Amino acid sequence: MKKFYLPFFLLAMVFLFAKATTNAQVTCDAPNVIVDDNMDEYEAGALGPQADHWSTWDGMEGGDEDGIVSPEFTYDDSPFSLKIQGGAASGGPQDVLLLLGDKTSGVYVLQWKMYVIETLGGYYNIQHIEGSPGGEYAFEANFDADGTMRLNAGTADVRSVSYPHNTWFNVRHLIDLDNDIIYLWVANKFVYSWPFSYQAGELTGTKQIGAVDFFPRSDNDWFYIDNVYFAEGPAAEAGKYCHMSPTVIEPGTYTVGTLDCFGAGFTVRDNGKGSAGAWYSYTPDEDGLIAVSACGSGQDSRVWVFSGGCENLNIEAVNDDLCAIDVPGEKEWASYVEALVTGGETYLILWDNIWDVGNFDFTLDFTTDPPADGDFCQTAIAVTPGTYTIDQINGHGNVSGPIIDHTGASTTNYAQSEWYSFTPDMNGKMTVSSCGMTTEDTRLWIYTGECGIENVNLVANDDDGCDVQSLVSELDVSAGTTYYIEWDSETLDAPGFDWELSFDPEVAVTEKEFLSAFSIRPNPASSDVYVKYSFSEMTDLDIRLFNSLGQMVSAKSLGEVLSGSERLELAGLSSGVYFVMMTDGVNTAAQRLVVE
Repeated sequence: MKKFYLPFFLLAMVFLFAKATTNAQVTCDAPNVIVDDNMDEYEAGALGPQADHWSTWDGMEGGDEDGIVSPEFTYDDSPFSLKIQGGAASGGPQDVLLLLGDKTSGVYVLQWKMYVIETLGGYYNIQHIEGSPGGEYAFEANFDADGTMRLNAGTADVRSVSYPHNTWFNVRHLIDLDNDIIYLWVANKFVYSWPFSYQAGELTGTKQIGAVDFFPRSDNDWFYIDNVYFAEGPAAEAGKYCHMSPTVIEPGTYTVGTLDCFGAGFTVRDNGKGSAGAWYSYTPDEDGLIAVSACGSGQDSRVWVFSGGCENLNIEAVNDDLCAIDVPGEKEWASYVEALVTGGETYLILWDNIWDVGNFDFTLDFTTDPPADGDFCQTAIAVTPGTYTIDQINGHGNVSGPIIDHTGASTTNYAQSEWYSFTPDMNGKMTVSSCGMTTEDTRLWIYTGECGIENVNLVANDDDGCDVQSLVSELDVSAGTTYYIEWDSETLDAPGFDWELSFDPEVAVTEKEFLSAFSIRPNPASSDVYVKYSFSEMTDLDIRLFNSLGQMVSAKSLGEVLSGSERLELAGLSSGVYFVMMTDGVNTAAQRLVVE
């Protein structure tokens, strides 16, 4: 038999061609899927023996360390998920590894669904080296029982975000080993980006994806994992990822090309929509207002504006479905957003593929003209108790919840709104209402905290609390805290309406006997009022008069008294509700007074 030998150079050419062909097959639309595991093909019981990509910390499958295939809580009505439940105060015994193959180059998406039992927690880490668990922790994600996820990456507790209990939420990683960077999202909230070569507690390490370790830190951890996905995409291209040279722009018109690959990732739908994006950056020379618009572009779009760079990606504005795609009056599926900007700071603009795949024009405009009062939280109109009129709801600084999530047909907030602020001088109860004051359909949100989509804290809201109007009644409020009141509408440039703010200061009664020692006559009063008091022993008494805002309008120190009456002059006071407060330095009592 004759043997034929290919020349060495020809063998090399065949090898290189085969490798090039394999690499060419990895595209944005057809990534190299390494793990796609919804747990549905397993049988209930130990996980490790049923799949090559699952193992345990010590490599012994089927024992106490192994994961449990369980039907107890499953995503999307599937039959099974992975159950991790702590059985010891010191952690474990379960210690489950998802083997990822020691990848040293490439761009990868790693994600899964997670479910944490109410009042309990969860945990995972990524190991740099698959075959040496514990050698290098790339990072640690601690899901605490209070609903906080704490990230250890480079240093302990470098970032934290909230996460929900008793519901499935997404955990998503974008890892670019070629550029040594990882992005992390939890429950559709961006957490942080950092060099993947970091270790959990060190700034150096091995740039390698080894394994995911799911581990209960104590018997207070109990969680489930489902729909695990690990795939390799093509090399990151400029402008498609935040860290890959976003296109630098100035005010003008620009064309978004085809949106593909995995460089976005804010509120990704299960079919992957929203994962691809086009990134732009703009640095204004001075403070002002930017407007980003795809109105009339012919495409269904979504736009984000961030500050803080790729490391932080603080959401300054987001919009989906505010303006018409083609002709005004048609479906409001195109996007328009405004954001207040600071001179010298760089802002990142992202268009993603939550709906269409790009290929449209957008404009960036900048002005130093200040926005109208009430159009943004930062320009909220300060109010005191009373009745107010909104001329029109047309501000573009809406937070509306915030609802950066899937809500009905839209996937982000798309309302316009008007903002007000109220800062009480004393503790009390606040009521905000449009009930009986308009026929318009109203919606109301109340926040504390600092202005900004990710900074405000929603404390109350109402839609249709009284017919189609809104009511937040007797909300407990604290002295010195600013409460931001947002009225919004899902109808473009909606008509305005009247609304009312009322406030009842807190009446602190520390001793019933102390309160019963007083009476106020007459009440209501128009000129003078008399405070009558009677004690069983000498008492050092102060009497103070407050208006409905908690502001003191008069005060008297009577010294040591036993019984008698004190006249309070009301001349010059506006009609309304006041409060007479009596105190001996230990006990305090207050009575309501109406001035006519």
